[in-house]
Amino acid sequence: MPITSPIPVLRGSGGVILQAEDDDLVLTRGREETRIPFQAIRTVRAEGRAVAVELTAPAGSIPAAHRVGGVSEAAATMFADSVSASLPERADESAEATDGSALVTVSTLTESDEDAWSRRFTFWAWTAGLLIVAMAVVIGILGPIEMAVLFLLVTPFGVGITAFGAVSMRGMYGIWYLPRHGITVEAKRNGVSYVYTDMQGATHSRIDLLGRSTAPTVQVAYRPGRPDISTFVHSWLRKVWLTSFSLVILLVGLAITAVSVAIVVELF
Repeated sequence: MPITSPIPVLRGSGGVILQAEDDDLVLTRGREETRIPFQAIRTVRAEGRAVAVELTAPAGSIPAAHRVGGVSEAAATMFADSVSASLPERADESAEATDGSALVTVSTLTESDEDAWSRRFTFWAWTAGLLIVAMAVVIGILGPIEMAVLFLLVTPFGVGITAFGAVSMRGMYGIWYLPRHGITVEAKRNGVSYVYTDMQGATHSRIDLLGRSTAPTVQVAYRPGRPDISTFVHSWLRKVWLTSFSLVILLVGLAITAVSVAIVVELF
Protein backbone atom coordinates (compact mmCIF):
# COMPACT_ATOMS: atom_id res chain seq x y z
CA MET A 1 0.00 0.00 0.00
CA PRO A 2 1.34 3.49 -0.68
CA ILE A 3 2.78 5.43 2.25
CA THR A 4 1.24 8.87 2.40
CA SER A 5 2.97 10.21 5.53
CA PRO A 6 6.72 10.84 5.81
CA ILE A 7 8.20 8.24 8.11
CA PRO A 8 11.50 9.27 9.74
CA VAL A 9 14.44 6.93 10.24
CA LEU A 10 15.00 6.19 13.92
CA ARG A 11 18.55 5.76 15.19
CA GLY A 12 18.64 4.32 18.69
CA SER A 13 21.22 3.29 21.25
CA GLY A 14 23.95 0.91 20.16
CA GLY A 15 23.62 1.78 16.48
CA VAL A 16 20.12 0.28 16.17
CA ILE A 17 18.16 1.58 13.15
CA LEU A 18 14.40 1.33 12.58
CA GLN A 19 13.00 2.50 9.27
CA ALA A 20 10.17 1.88 6.82
CA GLU A 21 10.77 0.19 3.47
CA ASP A 22 7.71 -0.25 1.26
CA ASP A 23 5.22 -2.22 3.41
CA ASP A 24 7.75 -3.35 6.03
CA LEU A 25 9.49 -1.97 9.06
CA VAL A 26 13.18 -2.88 8.99
CA LEU A 27 14.99 -3.17 12.31
CA THR A 28 18.78 -3.38 12.04
CA ARG A 29 20.94 -4.40 14.99
CA GLY A 30 24.55 -4.82 14.00
CA ARG A 31 24.58 -7.38 11.19
CA GLU A 32 21.08 -8.71 12.03
CA GLU A 33 18.11 -7.43 10.03
CA THR A 34 14.52 -7.97 11.17
CA ARG A 35 11.74 -7.28 8.68
CA ILE A 36 8.28 -6.66 10.17
CA PRO A 37 5.42 -6.50 7.62
CA PHE A 38 2.80 -3.83 8.30
CA GLN A 39 0.15 -6.56 8.35
CA ALA A 40 1.93 -8.16 11.36
CA ILE A 41 1.81 -4.93 13.40
CA ARG A 42 -1.00 -4.32 15.87
CA THR A 43 0.15 -0.92 17.08
CA VAL A 44 3.16 1.37 17.29
CA ARG A 45 3.63 3.40 20.47
CA ALA A 46 5.93 6.30 21.27
CA GLU A 47 7.20 5.97 24.84
CA GLY A 48 9.25 9.09 25.42
CA ARG A 49 12.61 8.47 23.78
CA ALA A 50 11.62 4.96 22.76
CA VAL A 51 9.33 3.29 20.24
CA ALA A 52 7.56 -0.03 20.77
CA VAL A 53 6.28 -2.04 17.80
CA GLU A 54 3.65 -4.46 19.10
CA LEU A 55 2.71 -7.39 16.88
CA THR A 56 -0.66 -9.01 16.41
CA ALA A 57 -1.33 -12.11 18.52
CA PRO A 58 -4.07 -14.70 19.03
CA ALA A 59 -6.64 -13.94 21.72
CA GLY A 60 -5.40 -14.71 25.21
CA SER A 61 -1.71 -14.66 24.34
CA ILE A 62 0.86 -11.98 25.12
CA PRO A 63 1.79 -10.09 21.95
CA ALA A 64 5.46 -9.88 21.01
CA ALA A 65 7.01 -6.44 20.74
CA HIS A 66 10.15 -4.89 19.33
CA ARG A 67 11.47 -1.87 21.21
CA VAL A 68 14.04 0.73 20.17
CA GLY A 69 15.34 3.15 22.81
CA GLY A 70 17.56 6.20 22.79
CA VAL A 71 15.84 7.93 19.86
CA SER A 72 14.71 11.52 19.47
CA GLU A 73 11.44 12.04 21.33
CA ALA A 74 10.01 14.18 18.53
CA ALA A 75 11.05 11.64 15.91
CA ALA A 76 9.55 8.81 17.98
CA THR A 77 6.16 10.53 18.10
CA MET A 78 6.21 11.31 14.39
CA PHE A 79 7.33 7.76 13.56
CA ALA A 80 4.53 6.18 15.63
CA ASP A 81 1.86 8.44 14.14
CA SER A 82 3.08 7.95 10.56
CA VAL A 83 3.36 4.17 10.77
CA SER A 84 -0.01 3.88 12.53
CA ALA A 85 -1.63 5.87 9.73
CA SER A 86 -0.04 3.51 7.17
CA LEU A 87 -1.15 0.22 8.75
CA PRO A 88 -3.73 -1.78 6.77
CA GLU A 89 -7.31 -1.48 7.89
CA ARG A 90 -8.78 -4.58 9.49
CA ALA A 91 -12.43 -5.43 8.86
CA ASP A 92 -12.96 -6.87 12.35
CA GLU A 93 -11.06 -7.81 15.47
CA SER A 94 -10.64 -11.39 14.30
CA ALA A 95 -8.14 -10.14 11.75
CA GLU A 96 -5.82 -9.40 14.68
CA ALA A 97 -5.92 -13.01 15.86
CA THR A 98 -3.06 -13.87 13.51
CA ASP A 99 0.32 -14.42 15.15
CA GLY A 100 2.37 -11.55 13.79
CA SER A 101 5.63 -13.18 14.93
CA ALA A 102 5.18 -15.82 12.24
CA LEU A 103 5.33 -13.12 9.55
CA VAL A 104 8.55 -11.55 10.86
CA THR A 105 11.77 -12.61 9.14
CA VAL A 106 15.27 -12.33 10.57
CA SER A 107 18.38 -12.48 8.39
CA THR A 108 22.09 -11.86 8.73
CA LEU A 109 23.47 -9.04 6.60
CA THR A 110 26.45 -9.95 4.44
CA GLU A 111 29.39 -7.58 4.53
CA SER A 112 30.96 -6.62 1.19
CA ASP A 113 34.71 -6.79 0.67
CA GLU A 114 34.92 -3.00 0.50
CA ASP A 115 32.92 -2.54 3.72
CA ALA A 116 35.04 -5.12 5.52
CA TRP A 117 38.23 -3.45 4.37
CA SER A 118 36.92 -0.02 5.39
CA ARG A 119 35.95 -1.34 8.83
CA ARG A 120 39.39 -2.89 9.37
CA PHE A 121 41.12 0.27 8.17
CA THR A 122 39.09 2.41 10.59
CA PHE A 123 39.87 0.04 13.46
CA TRP A 124 43.60 0.10 12.84
CA ALA A 125 43.60 3.87 12.33
CA TRP A 126 42.04 4.40 15.77
CA THR A 127 44.36 1.81 17.29
CA ALA A 128 47.44 3.47 15.82
CA GLY A 129 46.27 6.90 17.01
CA LEU A 130 45.74 5.69 20.59
CA LEU A 131 49.11 3.91 20.62
CA ILE A 132 50.88 7.03 19.39
CA VAL A 133 49.33 9.18 22.11
CA ALA A 134 50.11 6.57 24.79
CA MET A 135 53.70 6.26 23.61
CA ALA A 136 54.13 10.04 23.61
CA VAL A 137 52.97 10.14 27.24
CA VAL A 138 55.48 7.42 28.18
CA ILE A 139 58.29 9.27 26.40
CA GLY A 140 57.32 12.47 28.17
CA ILE A 141 57.51 10.71 31.54
CA LEU A 142 60.79 8.88 30.94
CA GLY A 143 62.62 11.39 28.79
CA PRO A 144 62.76 15.02 27.71
CA ILE A 145 59.41 16.61 26.96
CA GLU A 146 60.86 17.92 23.69
CA MET A 147 61.38 14.35 22.48
CA ALA A 148 57.76 13.49 23.32
CA VAL A 149 56.53 16.52 21.36
CA LEU A 150 58.75 15.57 18.40
CA PHE A 151 57.43 12.02 18.51
CA LEU A 152 53.83 13.24 18.65
CA LEU A 153 54.37 15.53 15.65
CA VAL A 154 56.40 13.22 13.43
CA THR A 155 54.71 9.86 14.01
CA PRO A 156 51.13 10.70 12.91
CA PHE A 157 52.55 12.38 9.80
CA GLY A 158 54.62 9.32 8.93
CA VAL A 159 51.85 6.85 9.70
CA GLY A 160 49.37 8.90 7.68
CA ILE A 161 51.62 9.01 4.62
CA THR A 162 52.33 5.29 4.98
CA ALA A 163 48.61 4.52 5.13
CA PHE A 164 47.94 6.69 2.08
CA GLY A 165 50.70 4.93 0.19
CA ALA A 166 49.35 1.52 1.22
CA VAL A 167 45.83 2.42 0.07
CA SER A 168 47.23 3.72 -3.22
CA MET A 169 49.20 0.52 -3.77
CA ARG A 170 46.04 -1.47 -3.07
CA GLY A 171 44.30 0.51 -5.79
CA MET A 172 47.17 -0.23 -8.17
CA TYR A 173 46.41 -3.95 -7.86
CA GLY A 174 42.97 -3.35 -9.36
CA ILE A 175 44.37 -1.11 -12.11
CA TRP A 176 46.69 -3.91 -13.27
CA TYR A 177 44.50 -6.94 -12.52
CA LEU A 178 40.96 -6.04 -13.60
CA PRO A 179 41.68 -5.01 -17.24
CA ARG A 180 43.34 -8.42 -17.80
CA HIS A 181 41.04 -10.69 -15.80
CA GLY A 182 37.81 -8.68 -15.48
CA ILE A 183 35.11 -7.49 -17.87
CA THR A 184 35.73 -4.27 -19.78
CA VAL A 185 32.82 -2.06 -20.90
CA GLU A 186 32.27 1.47 -22.14
CA ALA A 187 31.25 4.10 -19.57
CA LYS A 188 29.53 7.39 -20.45
CA ARG A 189 30.20 10.63 -18.65
CA ASN A 190 27.40 11.87 -16.38
CA GLY A 191 28.39 15.04 -14.55
CA VAL A 192 31.47 14.32 -12.44
CA SER A 193 31.17 10.54 -12.77
CA TYR A 194 31.05 7.86 -15.46
CA VAL A 195 28.12 5.44 -15.72
CA TYR A 196 28.44 1.89 -17.04
CA THR A 197 26.10 -1.08 -17.42
CA ASP A 198 27.03 -4.62 -16.35
CA MET A 199 26.08 -7.84 -18.12
CA GLN A 200 22.85 -8.12 -16.10
CA GLY A 201 21.70 -4.67 -17.22
CA ALA A 202 22.28 -2.91 -13.88
CA THR A 203 23.94 0.51 -13.98
CA HIS A 204 26.86 1.64 -11.83
CA SER A 205 28.79 4.88 -11.54
CA ARG A 206 32.43 5.64 -10.78
CA ILE A 207 34.07 8.99 -10.06
CA ASP A 208 37.45 9.60 -11.67
CA LEU A 209 39.64 10.63 -8.73
CA LEU A 210 42.81 10.62 -10.83
CA GLY A 211 41.82 13.60 -12.96
CA ARG A 212 41.29 11.88 -16.28
CA SER A 213 40.36 13.97 -19.31
CA THR A 214 36.74 15.03 -19.83
CA ALA A 215 36.22 12.45 -22.56
CA PRO A 216 32.53 11.61 -23.17
CA THR A 217 33.26 7.88 -22.93
CA VAL A 218 35.98 5.80 -21.24
CA GLN A 219 36.61 2.12 -20.64
CA VAL A 220 35.89 0.59 -17.23
CA ALA A 221 36.90 -2.90 -16.11
CA TYR A 222 34.97 -4.62 -13.33
CA ARG A 223 35.30 -7.87 -11.39
CA PRO A 224 33.14 -10.75 -12.74
CA GLY A 225 30.24 -11.29 -10.37
CA ARG A 226 31.00 -8.02 -8.54
CA PRO A 227 30.36 -5.21 -11.05
CA ASP A 228 30.48 -2.64 -8.23
CA ILE A 229 34.25 -3.26 -7.92
CA SER A 230 35.76 -1.54 -10.94
CA THR A 231 38.59 0.59 -12.24
CA PHE A 232 39.27 2.84 -15.19
CA VAL A 233 41.36 1.29 -17.94
CA HIS A 234 44.66 3.20 -18.26
CA SER A 235 47.51 2.97 -20.70
CA TRP A 236 50.55 0.89 -19.76
CA LEU A 237 52.69 4.02 -19.33
CA ARG A 238 50.14 5.68 -17.04
CA LYS A 239 49.85 2.54 -14.92
CA VAL A 240 53.61 2.43 -14.47
CA TRP A 241 53.67 6.11 -13.46
CA LEU A 242 50.81 5.73 -10.98
CA THR A 243 52.35 2.62 -9.45
CA SER A 244 55.75 4.27 -9.11
CA PHE A 245 54.22 7.36 -7.51
CA SER A 246 52.26 5.24 -5.01
CA LEU A 247 55.38 3.24 -4.17
CA VAL A 248 57.39 6.42 -3.54
CA ILE A 249 54.66 7.74 -1.22
CA LEU A 250 54.69 4.46 0.69
CA LEU A 251 58.50 4.48 1.06
CA VAL A 252 58.54 8.11 2.21
CA GLY A 253 55.93 7.31 4.85
CA LEU A 254 57.92 4.31 6.04
CA ALA A 255 61.09 6.43 6.24
CA ILE A 256 59.37 9.08 8.37
CA THR A 257 57.89 6.38 10.60
CA ALA A 258 61.38 4.91 10.99
CA VAL A 259 62.50 8.25 12.47
CA SER A 260 59.83 7.87 15.14
CA VAL A 261 61.01 4.36 15.90
CA ALA A 262 64.59 5.67 16.19
CA ILE A 263 63.41 8.19 18.80
CA VAL A 264 61.92 5.40 20.91
CA VAL A 265 65.00 3.18 20.50
CA GLU A 266 67.31 6.02 21.53
CA LEU A 267 65.23 6.71 24.62
CA PHE A 268 65.12 3.10 25.82
